[in-house]
Amino acid sequence: MKTKLVLSMLTLAVVFTACKKESPEPIDTVITATITELDAQASITPNPPPAPPTITGNYTKFSFSEGGVVDGDDWDVAFRSTSIIVNGGASSDSSQPSREGNAAVYIIDGTMANIASIDTSLLAQDSQNGTAIIDDMGYMEMGWCVYDKDPVSPTWHKISPIAGKILVFRTHDNKYAKIEITYFYDSPNPNFMTDYGGFYTFNYVYQSEKGALTF
Repeated sequence: MKTKLVLSMLTLAVVFTACKKESPEPIDTVITATITELDAQASITPNPPPAPPTITGNYTKFSFSEGGVVDGDDWDVAFRSTSIIVNGGASSDSSQPSREGNAAVYIIDGTMANIASIDTSLLAQDSQNGTAIIDDMGYMEMGWCVYDKDPVSPTWHKISPIAGKILVFRTHDNKYAKIEITYFYDSPNPNFMTDYGGFYTFNYVYQSEKGALTF
């Protein structure tokens, strides 16, 4: 009887071992990518100083979860020339797309590597008074860019991203992302006569796990 009992227990152990479900591989919720030359051109008409130029054209809507341009209401951030808006809050002019989400943003000094968490107290949405990311076209350097002279062609003033400015977003559906804008033209070596501004190249990190506040 004792031998049969030992054999029976051994058989059960083998059966349970064979049926044991393997642990699933952990899912990486943090997505890192680069977008090259996102087309956000606009028509810019100069006005007599001190009035700002008139900018017209559609915004290019971008979704972090889709990793590209979208047409619907599921956008997180939208670009037009130097202007950047979020899918949250209210429009400050009639040319902006309608907002159906809860997106927000802030700008912080640092690098992509050392901005590892989100400070939710800094998040701001667009409003009727203006965009959360100040669009001064680089003149005052209060946003993401600077308007300065090109060292090779001093007669050409160009838009350059301000080094060390990281944009941290809450997406339209309450997830988080951060981007570093690295370039604004459709050529790696822009020439005043042949190349165009309004083409965003940026690195981004997207935290796809809802509620997670770290990258």
